[in-house]
Amino acid sequence: MSNNGSGRSGVGSSPPSEHSSLLHADTGEREASEHIVEYSSLDHPQDASSITTRFSGLHRSNTTISWRSWKVWIQTAKESRFVSALPAIVLAFTIAHLPEPVGLTPTSMRLLGVFAGVIMGLLTADYNMSVVLAVALLTLTMTRSFMCTTADGRHIECDRCNTMYKGESGNWHEYKCDPIGGSFDVAVSGFANKVSWLVFTAFHIGKAVEKTGFGRRISLVLVRSMGRSTVGIGYAICLAELVLAPFIPSNTARGGGIIYPIVESVIASLGVESRMGEEDPVGGFFSFVAAAANLLSSSLFVTGMAGNPIVASKATSIFGIEFGFSEWFLGACVPGLLLIFLVPPVMYIIMRPKVDFGLLSVDIRQQYRALGPVSTDEMKLCATLLGCLILWIGTPYFGVDSAVVAYMAIIVLVLINILTWDDIVKNHKAWDTFFWLASFIVLAEQLTALGITEWIGNSLSRSLQHASPMTSTLSLSLVYFLSMYLFSSISSHVVAFVGPFFAAGHVLGCPPRLLTILIALFSSMSGILTPFSTGSVAIYAAQGYISQPRWFLYGLTMSAMMLCTAFSVGLMWWKILGWY
Repeated sequence: MSNNGSGRSGVGSSPPSEHSSLLHADTGEREASEHIVEYSSLDHPQDASSITTRFSGLHRSNTTISWRSWKVWIQTAKESRFVSALPAIVLAFTIAHLPEPVGLTPTSMRLLGVFAGVIMGLLTADYNMSVVLAVALLTLTMTRSFMCTTADGRHIECDRCNTMYKGESGNWHEYKCDPIGGSFDVAVSGFANKVSWLVFTAFHIGKAVEKTGFGRRISLVLVRSMGRSTVGIGYAICLAELVLAPFIPSNTARGGGIIYPIVESVIASLGVESRMGEEDPVGGFFSFVAAAANLLSSSLFVTGMAGNPIVASKATSIFGIEFGFSEWFLGACVPGLLLIFLVPPVMYIIMRPKVDFGLLSVDIRQQYRALGPVSTDEMKLCATLLGCLILWIGTPYFGVDSAVVAYMAIIVLVLINILTWDDIVKNHKAWDTFFWLASFIVLAEQLTALGITEWIGNSLSRSLQHASPMTSTLSLSLVYFLSMYLFSSISSHVVAFVGPFFAAGHVLGCPPRLLTILIALFSSMSGILTPFSTGSVAIYAAQGYISQPRWFLYGLTMSAMMLCTAFSVGLMWWKILGWY
């Protein structure tokens, strides 16, 4: 068809091509609108209608694509590990740049900000605990936010290195130290701490207990000998935890790796199956008793839980008292053992489980028979552990530090072929704990060195300044216990609050040993409050035998029993010991 008088080509009986329409759309909505107006004046109004329809569809398509792109970006952001760390980063940055209150310095505020960021990161960030702490130590090193030591032995904030100061004689002197190098020396100082080595070596002892089958044999013997009643099996689970706790410092490794499989086999042998949304009193009874036994056994020994050495370390730095293996067990044994004795019958009364012991005894006998006779490795391990226990208990008499005893045990176990060097190297849990525990120790020591612990303690103490030392002690320990609701990690709870609460107790004149043993016990016991407080508890709670609301209820009931026992029988025992 020939062109019309207007000079436009391609306009006739056939509409413009789709390619032409897309070109018009790409030039923008305004240009497309102009073309539509022009086409509408032609003799073919259907052409304008067609182009309008196509343009509108394209516009909707672009809008859909744009929305989908935003949805992809939003989903990517939600799944990003870095985004999960943003709350911690924002909190750290905010606190670090707040005006410093009386008693703190800009360096103190930076350290406080990073420490608060670490705690927030442990709660929200999708990173391993060691990664969070590695970033924290690097940040503090590069910002010179530690306390450095000068060439003449003075302790100053690292950002003051190589600055001048006026001495007592009126002469000017220079703080001679390397701000970055000195900060890094502080950052890695925790790896030379004896507490870190005690926990590290104890992990390898636990590996030996697991590798030889000695821990499983002990658990099966106890269940077989005491499995004539529901409460008896509960006691067997408690005793198994109690026997293993001094040698396996990870309550999660002990409860989840050794005891949990036994508990599950006991439950399975009774024909109980875990079904989502269906509670079962039998499975619930054994799961809750095992969780409580794990926490109570952790509270009895300084080596029973990875965070316990931090409590002992802070007691030494703030109160100036030694709280080693023997002192810890001496103070914890009466209330702790009494609670272990009470847990099975109390939970039996509450839950009323009904058990078929015929099925159970057959299954336990089969498991024990599969282990075979006691091996030579088990006997050698048993002798080594007995030697460790004697030396740990007799530390005041033999003069051998508990960390040295544990280190000695590892060497012996390697030499007698219980462990190989590959076992040491491949024990990832031990190395991971060694790193984050050493890092936490550095942070805890620097919080004290830079006056932050004392400042927080003074702030806490002002609310109790008119109370007696005993009232202050009980109040601080109760608040410490209930504050576990805010945490999903016992170790994080210990690191965040032990120092400030001890500092507050020091200012208020609380009896040092009394407050220390209460905090020591409550650090682990408070984990019963929630089903997510620590790995071992989460493992048992996740089986579904007890609903989460009911677990909170049982946890509150058990917590009340723990608090009443500590504040009655415990106080009487500690009075006898002369701790207040």
